[in-house]
Amino acid sequence: MSSWRRRAAVRAERWTRFWDQREAPTSLWLCRVLVSVVVAADLLQAWSLELVPAVWAAPPDGLGWGVTGDAPPWAVTLFGPSPRVVQWVWGLALLASGTFLLGLGTRVSGLALALLLAELARYAPNGDRGVDILLRIAIPILALSGSHARWSVDAWLWRRLGKAPVMQVTAWPRYLLFAQLVWMYNSAAQNRYDSAWWPTGHFSALGTLLCDPHFARFDSGWVGAVYPLTQVATASTMLFEGGSMLIFLWTWLDRFPLRGGVWGERARRFKIRWWWLGFGVVLHLGIALTMRLGIFSFGVLALYPAFVHPNELRAAWGWLRRRQGA
Repeated sequence: MSSWRRRAAVRAERWTRFWDQREAPTSLWLCRVLVSVVVAADLLQAWSLELVPAVWAAPPDGLGWGVTGDAPPWAVTLFGPSPRVVQWVWGLALLASGTFLLGLGTRVSGLALALLLAELARYAPNGDRGVDILLRIAIPILALSGSHARWSVDAWLWRRLGKAPVMQVTAWPRYLLFAQLVWMYNSAAQNRYDSAWWPTGHFSALGTLLCDPHFARFDSGWVGAVYPLTQVATASTMLFEGGSMLIFLWTWLDRFPLRGGVWGERARRFKIRWWWLGFGVVLHLGIALTMRLGIFSFGVLALYPAFVHPNELRAAWGWLRRRQGA
């Protein structure tokens, strides 16, 4: 075998081993639970604000698909345009989010939830948000993963049937969610064409948004006093999102403590990866506190456990228990 073929075979074997790695289901389980809670809370909020069927039904009962002139959703085609059909789709989506949360028929309930959310998106295409698309991508990945291998109704039923508990699952779904978040951040930075996000616009974007009554949660009177801080926050956000690809490097250096030489040692010593993740958490909590962007922050944070290896979650849980016992 020639040298280039041997190198290609070695690379193919490494690629296969990478995607076939096993780990505890903790991170995927936590993502599934948090995503389910966020989706259920969003659906319940729509109900509490009396937006079902006002948002999703066609005129004259609502402002849904009939306003845009799009083709009717499949439920309308099958059962007619009655507002009651919208209520049924909404109710089934809420039910699926609950069963997905509990891990009951996880694969079926997860795929059903994704399809029902997609159906609601067809009912109100103008109201389909970026975070909705993000979660509709994440839910099938979680449904097809081993997120229900433990701490779920499915796992309890398996034990009752005499099956051995599954201690390790394939890690590829977590890797895909990890990559999805990085792609989202990097794309956000690349698509910021407004100069207000850049030095040419004096990093004025967040200060402007906090004065916009459509987005701002509070009256804008306080923004002037902290305007320089909003400029720092804008620049930091662009640095965070624009440099998001580096999280792959920081994670690799943490995963392999002997790699990276002097620079790897410094990255681990100063915990750069954890500072990046911490900034992301603070960024989204700040957005949720100061802006009215629906479930955006909580939907993204629900997927943050994908950034963390299950062993790290177990270590953090052990540290918390020791602190409580101290």
